[in-house]
Amino acid sequence: MYTLGIETSCDETSCAVLKDYKVLSNITVSSLKEHKKYGGVIPEIATRAHLKNIDSVVGAAASEAGVSLRRIDLVAVTHKPGLIGALVVGLNFAKSIAFALNKPFIGVNHLYAHFFAPFLDGKVRLEFPFLGVVISGGHTEIYLVNDFDRIRLLGQTRDDACGEVYDKISRALGLGYPGGPVIDRLYNFKCKDEFAFKCGRIGFDLSFSGIKTAVIYKKIELDKKGALDKETKVKLVSSFQYTVVNTVVKTIIDAAKKYKVRRIVCGGGVVANKLLRKILQKAQHQENLECFLSPLSYCGDNAAMVAGLGFYLYNKRGVKSTMNLGEAAN
Repeated sequence: MYTLGIETSCDETSCAVLKDYKVLSNITVSSLKEHKKYGGVIPEIATRAHLKNIDSVVGAAASEAGVSLRRIDLVAVTHKPGLIGALVVGLNFAKSIAFALNKPFIGVNHLYAHFFAPFLDGKVRLEFPFLGVVISGGHTEIYLVNDFDRIRLLGQTRDDACGEVYDKISRALGLGYPGGPVIDRLYNFKCKDEFAFKCGRIGFDLSFSGIKTAVIYKKIELDKKGALDKETKVKLVSSFQYTVVNTVVKTIIDAAKKYKVRRIVCGGGVVANKLLRKILQKAQHQENLECFLSPLSYCGDNAAMVAGLGFYLYNKRGVKSTMNLGEAAN
């Protein structure tokens, strides 16, 4: 069975073709360069980029897969959450294809798709229950997943998302956007305790705004003293990253223990972070857990994970959507 996946929740226009769970193509075009000078994603720019790119990206995905659109059996598309204008572009394009081909159509929550990513290509066996963790530029959430239509939110950020704080601190320090890859490259283990930072936590809910403010205030203080050189910036971001990553991992482990779940599945852009992957992999041995991390190629927003989850929901759970899906997207 061939599934066409479409993802346009933020600044990536992504389309993929899957044969069952095997990824035949996954084409993603980002408008990141157009947002860089603003230090973040501008919704209007992202929407216009989707309008410009989506037709050619779908065509490229079909061509790379060697599958004509007429052979598509199911159309899966992100319908929430995301930027309203961006979602509308993908939704309407997907509906048009499904209507023209008279094929079933399904809307997918792309957060759930993030922790479906490790199961693509059949490399990891899908077993329940597990903790589904999304750590990205817009979201930081922990779920108890008994099936992909039985998902319970256990904890989330009370303010900024994890990746969002990386971007804001990077911008404040003049390191550029996006901040996650820059800070990860600059991280130095020897500098992890140079500054004493803390992340807020209530139960399994997290707060990152406090550590963001603390880092920025420390930057201002050092700048006034003329002590904010490159080496000091490395110390700042290393202490910041070490604190954030360890707080997130400890929260995940505590949730796994409370709900007696041994399998942890993580996805989202921040899961590409080297330190996070290292500490999670170390934790699975120390805590007798199984940790499955999204492959680097599927960490960011992409259509392959959307198509994979859409295929699963349609075939295993009998889920499909009507054409009015997305009228109240949020």
